[in-house]
Amino acid sequence: MTKGLKNLMFGSLAFLVVAGFLAAQTTPEAFLGFKVGADRKLADYNQIKAYFEKLSQEAPKKLKLLTIGESTMKKPMIMAVITSEENMAKLDAYREIIKKLRDPRTLSVEDARKLAKEGKAIVLITCSLHSTEIAASQMSMELAYDLVTGKTPFDAKKVLSDVIVLLCPTHNPDGIQMVVDWYKKYLGTKYESGSMPFLYHYYAGHDDNRDYYMINLAETKAITKVLYYDWLPQVHIDEHQQGSNGARLFIPPLMDPPLPNIQPLVWRTVNLMGTAMAYDLQKNGMSGVVNGRSYTGWYIGACDDTPWLHNVIGILSEAASVRLATPIYIEPTEIPKSFNEKMMDFVDPWPGGWWRLRDIVDYELVLSQSLVKTAALNKEDLLFNFYMMNKTAVEKVDKNQPYAFVISAKQHDYPTMLKMIDVLQLGGIEIYQAKADFIAGDKYYPAGSFVVKMAQPYKAYAWAILEKQKYPDMREYPGGPPQPPYDNAGWTLPIQMGVACDQVKEPFEAKLEKIDKVPYPQVPAGQGNGAYIVLGSQINASYPIVFALLKDAKAEVWRTKARIAKKDYDIPAGSFIVKNGPDIKKALPGLQAKYHLSVIDLDDAADIAKAPLKFHRVGLYQSWRGNMDEGWTRYMFDDLGIPYTTLHNDYFKGTKEKKTDIKADYDVIVFADENGAMIKSGTRGAGGPGGAGGPGGAAGGGPAAAAQRPTSSTTPPEYEGGIGQEGVDALKAFVEKGGTIVLLNQACTLAFSEFEIPARNALQSVDRTKFFCPSSVLKILVDNETPIGYGMPKEAGAMFVNSLALDTSSPGFEWDRKVVASYPEDGVLMSGWLVGEDVIARKAVVVDTKYKEGHIVLIGIRSQNRAQSHGTYKFLLNGLLYPDKEEK
Repeated sequence: MTKGLKNLMFGSLAFLVVAGFLAAQTTPEAFLGFKVGADRKLADYNQIKAYFEKLSQEAPKKLKLLTIGESTMKKPMIMAVITSEENMAKLDAYREIIKKLRDPRTLSVEDARKLAKEGKAIVLITCSLHSTEIAASQMSMELAYDLVTGKTPFDAKKVLSDVIVLLCPTHNPDGIQMVVDWYKKYLGTKYESGSMPFLYHYYAGHDDNRDYYMINLAETKAITKVLYYDWLPQVHIDEHQQGSNGARLFIPPLMDPPLPNIQPLVWRTVNLMGTAMAYDLQKNGMSGVVNGRSYTGWYIGACDDTPWLHNVIGILSEAASVRLATPIYIEPTEIPKSFNEKMMDFVDPWPGGWWRLRDIVDYELVLSQSLVKTAALNKEDLLFNFYMMNKTAVEKVDKNQPYAFVISAKQHDYPTMLKMIDVLQLGGIEIYQAKADFIAGDKYYPAGSFVVKMAQPYKAYAWAILEKQKYPDMREYPGGPPQPPYDNAGWTLPIQMGVACDQVKEPFEAKLEKIDKVPYPQVPAGQGNGAYIVLGSQINASYPIVFALLKDAKAEVWRTKARIAKKDYDIPAGSFIVKNGPDIKKALPGLQAKYHLSVIDLDDAADIAKAPLKFHRVGLYQSWRGNMDEGWTRYMFDDLGIPYTTLHNDYFKGTKEKKTDIKADYDVIVFADENGAMIKSGTRGAGGPGGAGGPGGAAGGGPAAAAQRPTSSTTPPEYEGGIGQEGVDALKAFVEKGGTIVLLNQACTLAFSEFEIPARNALQSVDRTKFFCPSSVLKILVDNETPIGYGMPKEAGAMFVNSLALDTSSPGFEWDRKVVASYPEDGVLMSGWLVGEDVIARKAVVVDTKYKEGHIVLIGIRSQNRAQSHGTYKFLLNGLLYPDKEEK
């Protein structure tokens, strides 16, 4: 970028201080001691927060700093409100206007037009959710300063009289602090631009941008509350970074396919905003801007995607990356041909050369200011269109639209169903509960069932999260291989969570009452007084209660070997029988209240076939490669209160003086989804299925895009390698002595390569033209009378995410195997996209193998995928609480 670009970018108005704006505010450069975006200079989160606090003190009538939540690691999440002095004095009134425009059922068209004239457009700008994509967090300080002081390429006083800007400098403050601390630690060494060996979000890493319909994370909850409850912005941009060798910047329009449920006016306005940005960028001489490639309009789990389904103009920007703050030089010959030629979606290619953090800051500054300006120019339309889209959602019946979704009160796992109701409400969905029995679609539903009507402002969101997806069969060329989606092809939440949910086409009559909060049941008085208590294995919440009773109350526990059907109760195989006593009676009420779970009292358990269960010490392996699935496994364990210890390579390797005796310390070792070669050596091996691979076959283009960012392969030596052969030998000895190893998804490849296990991956090296399944929900058949299948229904939906199909074989000496779950002969796809059903038909999904005294459990899916697939949690939970051998 040429010297003095800032002057060109702002033109003759760049240094104009509009009347009424103060010139005395501290600049980011004066505060930090370096220019924002300078080579090898980064502001950490504490500095960013401190700068915004200072600006709010210096210009309190133009910038108000709010704390919108607390991060996972307990950092305050800040958001700046920036607008005119007049607007700042009436913020609550303008927020109330937006709330009225959201619900067309209480507002006439004429009144909506009046409010659109009176109200102000609200624009939310979120920065650096992915902490290594750090430029936007740095840029936010300069953007705030320019807006407050009026040093903008437009009349800031006029623009901010029509717009309220919500500026979140990062919605991952923990990650920004970690990344900057790591960068500064190794600055000036050969490790300067290397990747951190751990996740930049405590649980999710890059997947923090895959949580926006499940809303698990503290950060997601905070932004969701801003979006759909507290501020209701009409426009939201989430600013990211991408690989380095292609376009300098992606902005909308997006590429095909679009989600079918989203209103056309959303897409038209997204395109309008994107085109205006491209115009302003080009006007300022910024080349290499692309649209219509790589990023689709399909997924609903990302921060910029979910707003579409709430009639909000959600926009994604993706700037080319540098090595955090270290500049890179790109030879013209290193730029792919597709980004070296002029095309209608890429009219001004970037020629190559030096690319710096300041370049990214400049691009993002221009696009952010362009967005604010365009919102001001279209203020009245944005407000009225928001009302009209909500009105259309309520009143118009779209093609294939059901009348409602009904969630029966009769469920396999009732507390998990209530968890889903909570998730839906967090996303702003209106839910009703039946006060009496009713019939809908020729099916009987008991009182207490839940109804989600489609006639509501957020219809598109409710519809998209509850329906089954059918991804279009898109090919790279006619007759060619499938074109991978950017991320999930399917995600249907009720199927993932194991919740029965019916789509009802025609209207029906029922006595319904809208609920404001989840109606968790009260635990009946007098429970827990029997000689024994029973916790059903079909309930996920039973497992953390059992762990707590085993650990803290030293409970005596068994698991039933078969289903027990009596007049008063029907409990499935694998249910937990707990001998009652004073410590149990003391601990149980609090656990029941926490997990909203009733128990069954028994006077006698002598005649019940059962196996003993002791407290199992759980170890969870964590590599130094920032494994997101390991992070989500930790989240699941922490969320359920399951005790575990994180284990690194050194533990498994032991020392020259002493080999590690794993069985002396642990009973269960869990390996999250990670290639077996990576686990053993720290380098990626072949292990993955050819047909399921590609950007869509794994977690989608997001993680693939992250892998393209420029990073050094040089890692400090203490973070190199894997468990080594010493670790493999220790694991073999662990199993021989009676330990259990649980391998999730690609971690199964460790068993294929290092153990003589009687199973293999049937998808190994299968061509993508023969088999292709990008992150979709597939049907599985479960043997729920065997320990790893305990508590599961006979049919379930499983998330296939770069997953496996297992062939088993007759075992050798001292081995045995049991197929716990398999794909059906046909009808495998439940939601998403599947090519080559026959390739996996009747193949195993989950296999329990026994070697000598122990077990190696192969779970060929992510049974805890992104802490969303609660319906298959029990495969992993049963691995943690495998019944012990009966003492002779």
